[in-house]
Amino acid sequence: MKDSGTLASFKAEQLSLKRGARVIWDNANWEITGPTAILGSNGMGKSSTLAMLAGQLSPDAGDLVFRANGEPIEAESWMTRISLASPWLDLPSHLTLEETLRFHGTFRREREGGLGWGTLIQSSGLSVGNEVPLRLWSSGQRQRLALALALGTESSAVLLDEPASNLDAEGTAWFQRVLAEVCPLCTVVVATNDEKKEAPKDASLLRI
Repeated sequence: MKDSGTLASFKAEQLSLKRGARVIWDNANWEITGPTAILGSNGMGKSSTLAMLAGQLSPDAGDLVFRANGEPIEAESWMTRISLASPWLDLPSHLTLEETLRFHGTFRREREGGLGWGTLIQSSGLSVGNEVPLRLWSSGQRQRLALALALGTESSAVLLDEPASNLDAEGTAWFQRVLAEVCPLCTVVVATNDEKKEAPKDASLLRI
């Protein structure tokens, strides 16, 4: 298990973030290191905050610093150091499972041992035909794949937006088991309004 000094961190300094007329953060100061749950009601800005951590949104004011192994990561390199599963991040719907894994592997490397993509997909209970494109999968099947890719990618931080959405009880239990295995390896941040169901165990809380 990594110690707090080597885990990835996100530090907000006098940060402001708006989406339309809604103020999500106003001159805020906070730091994320290790397992963290971003909590708030629907529409309060959890997904926008996660998108900002992923480098998809820029703060309107102030600074957000991402560090991995103690070193600051340049903004253009953030997506090479994080992995992400979110309803607003679409999988390539025209590809099959095998094609998706090959495409993902062109850009990223899977974790070693029992946390690689293939192992996680198998343990998730995902079962589809080799020739079936993702657009014909159910929402639960696509969610299991998205989580397997995010959790099974070698990264400094894993960002998950409402990860148990579209999962049945069996899928949720699988997600929670894998989450517990991944949390010691990197910083995991989950945006959720269901802390009991989706948040990492003993997670720090960032409330919006």
